[in-house]
Amino acid sequence: MLEMFSFEASVPLHLFEYRLKRERTEEHWHSFYEIGYCAEGSGRFRIGEAETAVGPGSVLLFPPYEPHIGEGDEDRACRWYFAYFDERLLPADERKLLRAFVRPGVWNERQLRAAAPDFPALGDWFAAMLNEYEAKRPLYGTVLRARMLELVARLHRAEESRHSREEWSGRMKALERLRPALDHVAASFREPLELADAAERAGLSASRFRHLFIEGTGKRFKEYLTFVRIQEAKRLLATGDGTVTEISLACGFQSAAPFYRSFRQLVGVHPLEYRRRHSGRE
Repeated sequence: MLEMFSFEASVPLHLFEYRLKRERTEEHWHSFYEIGYCAEGSGRFRIGEAETAVGPGSVLLFPPYEPHIGEGDEDRACRWYFAYFDERLLPADERKLLRAFVRPGVWNERQLRAAAPDFPALGDWFAAMLNEYEAKRPLYGTVLRARMLELVARLHRAEESRHSREEWSGRMKALERLRPALDHVAASFREPLELADAAERAGLSASRFRHLFIEGTGKRFKEYLTFVRIQEAKRLLATGDGTVTEISLACGFQSAAPFYRSFRQLVGVHPLEYRRRHSGRE
């Protein structure tokens, strides 16, 4: 389900501690970025279609609309710090740092320190930020913005170190060229949308756009568009009263058959079963 959350107008950031339950929580996603740090305990997260084990020092970054679900090995023994934030938290000229995270990031603290020996101890880092966030002393927003900018910059540097210079440069250039197309998909996915439309927005030929899209996002264009549409369908199934056919049409599918097929493939259950589990209605 889409997890709804409203930030304070002055500081688009929410910091908190959370202990994973032993039973698997329901899959959810956000319209904002999320960074998590495991302080103690162990468990696992399912991120999209992949599952990763987590333990002390695990660091996860979820881009907007990336579905994920977590569970602890022992009830409430797996303790996390989480930061929810909107890109508006960063200065406008630094938001480009977030383009590295069009895909989820998964690290552990040892990897981060290997990439950057001066990387801060994240347990202390998050504890200090949480204290600042809860105390709300004068200029706390300025302090939190500065700390989060440094954290994002360091994660960006760590992610960059995983790739050759040529690969990283190519990926960043691809995302830069794709930005108009990605914005167009986000605004227009409910309408009929073809690769040629998105390529035109990016000022590229269809063949060049197809290549750059995979390089930048890790998905084919049709796969990405279907993913975006299914996320919206999940939100409408959980929160609205429309029929499955109405929802499929509202999300850009031209008929029910491809919607049912895509929904089962990506979510694993029938749309009505998903509604039964997540809407709170029988």
